[in-house]
Amino acid sequence: MTIRKLLKRKVVRAFARDKAGTTAVELAMVAPVLITVLVGIIELSLAMFINTVVEGSLKDASRLGLTGQIQQGSSNTQALVDMLNDASLGLLNLTTDDVSILVYENFAYVGQGEEYTDLDGNGSWTPGPYTHSDGTVYPDGEPWVEVNGNGVYDEDFGVAGMGAQGDIVLYTVEYNWNFLSGQVIPILEGIIPMRASIVVRNEPY
Repeated sequence: MTIRKLLKRKVVRAFARDKAGTTAVELAMVAPVLITVLVGIIELSLAMFINTVVEGSLKDASRLGLTGQIQQGSSNTQALVDMLNDASLGLLNLTTDDVSILVYENFAYVGQGEEYTDLDGNGSWTPGPYTHSDGTVYPDGEPWVEVNGNGVYDEDFGVAGMGAQGDIVLYTVEYNWNFLSGQVIPILEGIIPMRASIVVRNEPY
């Protein structure tokens, strides 16, 4: 064995036994994962905080409607949007398209529609004229149970507006929460669909 090979073997063995710097290498390998997890926890916590703020603000805003402090008009929804945006500390920029206000006759109708017979099995009501596989023609669409007597199928009994005295009103806010960290770390870019709602009865007087 030549001297060069002996020296080479000694160098390799010495390098293998040398533990200096291994901690730094291990940290460099683990740090990205830890940072990603930590940022993810912060993002989810912030999203939950914002949604809680929206729910609380929506409850406060609905009081204006149920007491009649907000009158009928196109500015009603905008007034609610302004309250929600102010409460979010500038983290949200909601528009009137993100807010829905529906009026119902009673609590049993909230979020409900008229029952229908799903003849084609597609999971939704099919409008007319509809021809069934057996040849039967339904000019008004699939059969449904008429409840409110308006002569048309209602997927949702709710009617847009603030409602009158004693009416049931459903306030709903739907928006997308954008990951703030995505502006700095592109790999973390994304959105979380968020939703908050509350049902109240307007004051009877």
